[in-house]
Amino acid sequence: MKLIGLMHVRNEQWILRLSMPCAMHLVDELVILDHASTDQTPAIIEEMTNQYQGRIHSAQWEGRHYNETAIRQRLLDIGRAKGGSHFFLIDADEVLSANLIEPVRSHIQALTPGMGLTLPWLAMWASLDRFRDDSSVWSNNSKLFAFADAPHLAHRALEDGYDMHLQAPRGLVKPYREPVADQSDGGVMHLQFANRRRLIAKHAWYKMSEMVRFEGRESADAIDAKYNQALDETGLRTSLADPLWWQPYNAERTQVDLEDAPWHEQEVLRFWRDHGESFFNGLELWDLPRHLEHADRSLARSSA
Repeated sequence: MKLIGLMHVRNEQWILRLSMPCAMHLVDELVILDHASTDQTPAIIEEMTNQYQGRIHSAQWEGRHYNETAIRQRLLDIGRAKGGSHFFLIDADEVLSANLIEPVRSHIQALTPGMGLTLPWLAMWASLDRFRDDSSVWSNNSKLFAFADAPHLAHRALEDGYDMHLQAPRGLVKPYREPVADQSDGGVMHLQFANRRRLIAKHAWYKMSEMVRFEGRESADAIDAKYNQALDETGLRTSLADPLWWQPYNAERTQVDLEDAPWHEQEVLRFWRDHGESFFNGLELWDLPRHLEHADRSLARSSA
């Protein structure tokens, strides 16, 4: 087995010095696709490439929009060219709990071509050390993270062109393997929830992206219902992460900058200016565009 990690990044300086080395504990090699980053992300990729000689391969993706299936197919194509037989799909804000590195690798190796593997997807809530453990959609949740390659597998948009939140390649055998049944045993820690400012900006951007790219596909109410779940704390209960989940990563986690301004804010402001307020009528954007507009004008006046 040659296990290759596939990671798409865009302005991830806040987290990349954690997620990249953590991924390297599991995978043989990592393919990283940089989507037109303007922060320190390219420098961090170069730094990590030098640190893990011959094990990290990077490429560039241009364009304003997040064309997810095209991006994931590009990653898969590069991974295949590097000789990957098995693949691990990991986002920049995701970290596999360290207690599962060896067993997960063994479970992936046991997959036959075309088979997939899911793991618990742990919502690390307002912290790197607590995960959501209640009756919400973010609790006892799982996601496809790995598969054994087969020639027919491919990432494709839906028939109407919709290409968001489609992580799994088409053609995988179902049901997927689920080697870890309980989130208390660990899984992939999802850090998007660790900072509320980033969480709001990211989901406002998701909403506006859907309106712009797939105009008329869903109503504003339907889009709100989909993304408002990310900020819903009804019945909130969290549990403490097992220290073993972080133990080998303790040095890297000190590099996480939860206060770093999310790049989504500038994209939200650009959508607002390009399309106008009325285009987004009905969407709950938590007043973010107006706040950003005001802050931008105040900065311009102070710089004049």
